[in-house]
Amino acid sequence: MRTGPDRRTFLGLAAAGAAWSLTGCQACPDPVDRTVPGDLAGTGKPGTTATSAGVPLQPVADVPLAPAGPATITDLLTTPSFYIAHRGSGDNWTEHTLRAYRESAALGIKAIEVSVSATSDGVLICHHDPDLARMTGRDFLISATSLATVATLRNDARAWLGPATGREPVPELQEVLDLLLADTVIFLEDKQGTNQEEILALLAGYPDARDHIVWKQPAQSKAHAEARRNGYTTWGYFGSGTLDGAAAYFDAVDLLGVPALAPTENIRQFVATGKPVIGWEVHRRSERDRLLGLGVRGMMCANAPYVLQREPVAAADAFTTGQRAPGDLPWDADSHWQEQPTFTGSALRMASATTAAYTLGSMGPIQAAEWLLEFELRWPAGVPGQAYGAGIMFALADDSPWRPGQVSGQGGYLLDARPDGRLILYRVDRGSAAGTVLGEAGGAPARAGQWQQFQVAVTAAGISAGRGGTQGLTSTDAAFRGGYFALAKNYDGGPPVEFRNVRTGPAPQPGTAGQACPA
Repeated sequence: MRTGPDRRTFLGLAAAGAAWSLTGCQACPDPVDRTVPGDLAGTGKPGTTATSAGVPLQPVADVPLAPAGPATITDLLTTPSFYIAHRGSGDNWTEHTLRAYRESAALGIKAIEVSVSATSDGVLICHHDPDLARMTGRDFLISATSLATVATLRNDARAWLGPATGREPVPELQEVLDLLLADTVIFLEDKQGTNQEEILALLAGYPDARDHIVWKQPAQSKAHAEARRNGYTTWGYFGSGTLDGAAAYFDAVDLLGVPALAPTENIRQFVATGKPVIGWEVHRRSERDRLLGLGVRGMMCANAPYVLQREPVAAADAFTTGQRAPGDLPWDADSHWQEQPTFTGSALRMASATTAAYTLGSMGPIQAAEWLLEFELRWPAGVPGQAYGAGIMFALADDSPWRPGQVSGQGGYLLDARPDGRLILYRVDRGSAAGTVLGEAGGAPARAGQWQQFQVAVTAAGISAGRGGTQGLTSTDAAFRGGYFALAKNYDGGPPVEFRNVRTGPAPQPGTAGQACPA
């Protein structure tokens, strides 16, 4: 006969003030590894990653684990699903830099995307925007700036990737071609739309260019015809505002590009042409899975290590590194960096003008059947003067974004820590913006600058949540048991809220809740 408390007893331990935490005591070692070894599951397979429960998360099979020899356009298009590093995978490395291109190629990705503009003295450089303001802080129009001036500047993606990210030079196109053309497919776009003659002349110096260069422009561009006449494969992409008239341009290009978040009916229209379709830009695994399910074969991928499932699933946040972990993303990844929280020491600060969420994809999916999630939060500059607070969305089926107060594309739970000390657990169903209260617990009002620690335990019997290692509320709801979660700011405007020490681990087992540390 089992003598310890069963799961239902554990869920009712609030009255006893049971301690349940991943932290342990000062004299005890931390029971949760900060990162999970890549072969925790004992598979012996190189590149295998694992969750905190030791369940393997296999790398995407269609991309080799390392460069596997020269890749041509034919090699790329004969792969069942293929990946192109968008801006060199700009969610991971400073976009359109030699480092980003090299790192992407080192992952085994066969193709990279390169944007090109010409300086005032006619030198082709790799840069996405028509000016240098966003990336270098200097509001210079590229077409009016000399190469000598550009060479003194550095691309700075710290606002997107974190303060520990290094600044990188703006590369010349010829440098990139010399480094990568022989082994890599390059999707090359004339961003200014005026440099085709110069680009084709430069490519003429590379005998195998037609095997490696895909001419990229909006599908409506007349430059595709000239690229085809010169023997190049063409990729025409469409924006969300040009999808309705897309069919008129399908025959003008060899490959089609559709926004990753386009409506299903539009994507099916593209796939029905029989031409290879590439979704752009892909930040999340959920976007990849949706596109593949609709028959899209190509992924213009901005978050390659994460989408390709090359990173071990972490058991703790990486905020102390000052650099965003692969898979961690704000709810709006296409916001030109405005929605990215900032790193402040060991914490992540959310200070958006609206409600916001930050998915910790680097720590998902948690695949244990029963697990504990722990985090700390504070309001460093004053508590909100409104009803809602901040907390965590959890048990999400995938990593698709879910912003508080907006209609949810998937179901899950929201734990809201209110400024007045209340802790409220909501169930939010798919297609709903409002949640249903499942439980509530009281507590002392929050004070500015005070860190509070919270825990959520998810078991087969239900959900428990509390603060400071003491259980506060419970629910037997079992509708959602996904392994992804997101930090949440549940109010508009200020003040900012900070999070730190986000960790996951196995839920307390029967008979262990409240167990004292050994002397």
